[in-house]
Amino acid sequence: MKTAIKTFATTLVLLFAAFYSTKGQENYGLTFYSFNAPQEKRTSLELSENELCFEDSFDLSFDFSFIPNRSIYFGYLFRMISSSGQNIDLVYNQKDEVFNTIVGESFCGIDFKLDKSILYNKWTNIRYHLTKNTISCYINHQLYKTTPIHLKDNCFHIYFGALRLKDFITTDVPPMILRNVGYSESNKLRYYWPLGKPGTHHLEDTIAGKQAIVTNPLWSDDLHRNWRLLKSATVKGNASVTFNQEAEKVYLVSEDTVYELPIDDEMTTEVARPSVGYHLFQANQSLYNTNDHKLYNFYIDIHGISTYQDNTGRWTNSFDTVANTEYGHTSKVFSRKENALYIFGGYGQLKYKNQVQRYDFTTQQWTDIQTSGDYFTPRYMSAGGQWNDSIYILGGYGSRTGDQVLRPQHLYDFMRFNTNTKEFKKIFTLENTGTPFVFASSIIIDTINHTYYGLCYDESRYDTRLKMIKGSLYSPAYQFVGDEIPYAFQDVISDADLFYCPRSRQLLAVTLLADLGKQTTVKIYSIGFPPLPFQPAEKKSGINLSWWWLTLLLLPLLGWIAWRRKKTTKINVTHTPVDRPLAESVAPTPVAAPARTPVPAEPTQDKAPPEPAPFVRDRKTAISIYLFGNFEILDSDGNEYSPQFSPLLKELFLVILLYTLKNGKGISSEKLNDIFWGDKEGKIAKNNLSVNMVRLKGILAKIGELSIKKEGERWMLDYNPADISIDLMDFMHVKAAYPEHGRQKLGYLLYFVSRGAFLKQTEYTWLDDIKSDYTNIITDELLEESRHLHIQPDADILVETANAILHFDPLSEEALRLKCRALIALGRHSLAKNAYERFAKEYAKVYGEDYPVAFTEMVK
Repeated sequence: MKTAIKTFATTLVLLFAAFYSTKGQENYGLTFYSFNAPQEKRTSLELSENELCFEDSFDLSFDFSFIPNRSIYFGYLFRMISSSGQNIDLVYNQKDEVFNTIVGESFCGIDFKLDKSILYNKWTNIRYHLTKNTISCYINHQLYKTTPIHLKDNCFHIYFGALRLKDFITTDVPPMILRNVGYSESNKLRYYWPLGKPGTHHLEDTIAGKQAIVTNPLWSDDLHRNWRLLKSATVKGNASVTFNQEAEKVYLVSEDTVYELPIDDEMTTEVARPSVGYHLFQANQSLYNTNDHKLYNFYIDIHGISTYQDNTGRWTNSFDTVANTEYGHTSKVFSRKENALYIFGGYGQLKYKNQVQRYDFTTQQWTDIQTSGDYFTPRYMSAGGQWNDSIYILGGYGSRTGDQVLRPQHLYDFMRFNTNTKEFKKIFTLENTGTPFVFASSIIIDTINHTYYGLCYDESRYDTRLKMIKGSLYSPAYQFVGDEIPYAFQDVISDADLFYCPRSRQLLAVTLLADLGKQTTVKIYSIGFPPLPFQPAEKKSGINLSWWWLTLLLLPLLGWIAWRRKKTTKINVTHTPVDRPLAESVAPTPVAAPARTPVPAEPTQDKAPPEPAPFVRDRKTAISIYLFGNFEILDSDGNEYSPQFSPLLKELFLVILLYTLKNGKGISSEKLNDIFWGDKEGKIAKNNLSVNMVRLKGILAKIGELSIKKEGERWMLDYNPADISIDLMDFMHVKAAYPEHGRQKLGYLLYFVSRGAFLKQTEYTWLDDIKSDYTNIITDELLEESRHLHIQPDADILVETANAILHFDPLSEEALRLKCRALIALGRHSLAKNAYERFAKEYAKVYGEDYPVAFTEMVK
């Protein structure tokens, strides 16, 4: 019976692992920095600081996939090093395209090949089963081969990727993604690392808390969430770009050079060819034709088009002059089926256009298309993309008449243009209640999921940001995915576009900013496809139902184990506890491996801090005043001045600062005298105030950009908000300026309050009401944002949120409930119970009675 139960438990663990792989997110895993990074920056994963020992047999299993479009793939997938120095390695031999298994200094006979369509596009499961006399390899759960070996001992260190161990140093790492690493002893799963979420350098397995160590990690989750800058260059003249999707190459056409930038090896190589005798005027555009495999440059205004000749570096046509364009920021779509280029809209000479122009590469003829159907409002800064015979046009800026002075406005309509009938049809209109936005030139159509991706931005700002929007082809629902890209927008001298790489499964964003006639700055960014959303709370609840289904499946086993443990403890207190099953999800924070009687600990803070909001990240060096946590004040060089404040001067500064922030008028001399010298006569109190004000001004003078001024009888802090950073005000700015709820905004808020409660360990009578007001505002805001997330996918940030709220209000029942539920979602059941017990104890101490809500009720 006992064996059967253990087998059932292990089966459920494996079931959960499979469930996580298919339902959790397909994009999770650890991506290894390979030959694209310096040797010291390449990725290494060590499964345990201590050796892993076995008695009869052990298994090492994992899923892996190679990253496409790399020139070098040779390297070690893993190395197992025994106590006596015996090595067992899995190496990829790129020359022969074979995986070799090596024992000591010899090939052991287990060599295999994988089909390239699988190796680069799908996950492959590998499992090695070792006894003291044999080694077996399983590929995708099928036995491939068994061969005899002789192990010198039964304890190993296991490494993936780079290894810096003396006598076994290697930096040859194949560009791979790794996940679902399991270690079993005697056919029983002991440790399991899904590698499912970004974490710290220490990762604990989900069964026994065994810590693995990762160096130089690149999490696949991050690759799908964050844009990465691949290339930044400044080239001569008014440059333009285009993309060859088949070869996955960006073409950058400059005044004197045509650059070919392959995506291979993350754009670390380039081919530069001369461009001879061809001047680029403003508003030139480029296109790569995948039918004839030629590069074109063209001008819409004069219907001029020229072909680049690789062998001579010359263009087939040149143009003496091109006037200021009347077709700025058009949407252009190449139809491979028709071998034709479609151009929609544009702007110039105070007019928005609704023309549809077509250039036929076969006949070399330009045509103005006569359209029908729904009215296509004149516009520019819209986005276009094609699927079959439909070209979709999204949004823009324009006016119904085309006249710039007659009610121009942002457009959010989603139009479909039929290339056969030349008819427009309006599908729907996006709803935007936040900051208005327009679009970069292209949208990418996901034909499998019937969705689109585009880049949008606020064109009213020069220092703006590109944000990716994901929407449905059939309904106005949309969401923002990926993080933001800096974009210097200055109307017709700047441009942005979006491309899709089908083989390497990524999106490219390109931005251009021209110094007309002189040079152009070009930046190219990439993000994994499909990109992950900013707001996971918007995920459909169907997935959550699946999680509930699996949880219900595990509940009977969990209940039986708990009953069995309790019964066993009564009989024999030295009996080893039953191994706990794999949790639903794992927080990547290190916790010590459980002892016989474990004492749960809160997750440590050895993890990446929350990301700051863009206005904080981009802020120039400023004086910083910290009111969350312990009071601190730093000058622009980072020198701390708070120790120079005596207790009296600290309180004097704080009261003036907080009253200035509260009402903008500061605080009166009478109020200050009442607070500090209420027991003194008026003259003495006035003198004390004057003396201490001089001292305070002297400290502020050293800091710079801060001073105390007096207007009438009121004292206030005098400063320029652009030069002073006050975390409390930054929190309030995020609260007010970011209307979109979700994980991103919550992270921005946590960036400030993660330091601790408002003026922690600072207690003054006059401060009580102010503290109470801010505490209410902050906790209400954090709770409100947490309600827009889901427990399962966002458990990690919800634990942080609950901890932050409890810093402000240690007896917040809502925060306790949030924390317990999130910890349970992370598989930290004992931590949830421990948090509840501490709260109940504090509650009883404050109120003199037991906390009335049971733990089971709390976590329902």
